[in-house]
Amino acid sequence: MKIDVLWTPLELERVTVQDRTAVAVDVLRAGTTVAAAIHNGARAVVPAESIEEALRIANSIGRDEALLGGERQGLRIQGFDLGNSPLEFTSEVVGGRTIVMTTTNGTQALAALAGAGVVYIGALVNLRYVVAALRNAAGDPLIICAGREGRVSVEDALCAGLMVEALVKKGRKSVRAELGDGAQAALALARELTPVSDETLRSTAAGRALDELGQEADIAFCAQLDSIPAVPVLRDRQIVRLESTVGSGRRGKGRAR
Repeated sequence: MKIDVLWTPLELERVTVQDRTAVAVDVLRAGTTVAAAIHNGARAVVPAESIEEALRIANSIGRDEALLGGERQGLRIQGFDLGNSPLEFTSEVVGGRTIVMTTTNGTQALAALAGAGVVYIGALVNLRYVVAALRNAAGDPLIICAGREGRVSVEDALCAGLMVEALVKKGRKSVRAELGDGAQAALALARELTPVSDETLRSTAAGRALDELGQEADIAFCAQLDSIPAVPVLRDRQIVRLESTVGSGRRGKGRAR
């Protein structure tokens, strides 16, 4: 098994994604929010690169069936039903609905992965369930950090490193794997910054920005390791729940609310 970690989506320009099993990681907050939406019964999440595209998709689906979600500069887009806070995506709000979503970083990373064999969406909240899916997948893992405005984000690299660590260890045994430089660096970072805490995320650039917006509760939610037993997977340009993952659990049994 070969494991690669890209610290920003810009590195995709130099990587072949075909036949790889990819994971798009965005801890603060799109990856966490998508996991919460799927776990809480959303029919699908449709990523859009721009506000205009999101509006067009939502209108084509029908505004009685689709909800618009997303942010710019961390705040809900004017006229949208939801922002990018996972706390908004409760079962009462999103159950049975299709969410059309556009964010500053997360949905852009997904757009860049259109050619990958399989694309999962990961964060700290569903980390071990994503790792279980990667173990069962055919393609070598390729973990892509959404980053922040084209730059490295500590929280995404940390999450990627924890995924690498889980992949190379199964119980007390080590799994034979070839790690690219990005994977080795992410693994070293994860070992330096664990155990994960609210404070770890709050100290990052994205965490400080959320703090300034008064969204401390989102940081605490996003730091809950393995709290959402769901693996979102991108299929036919929409994100749905992967049902066949060993250890993924069933909707309604996780701690997410």
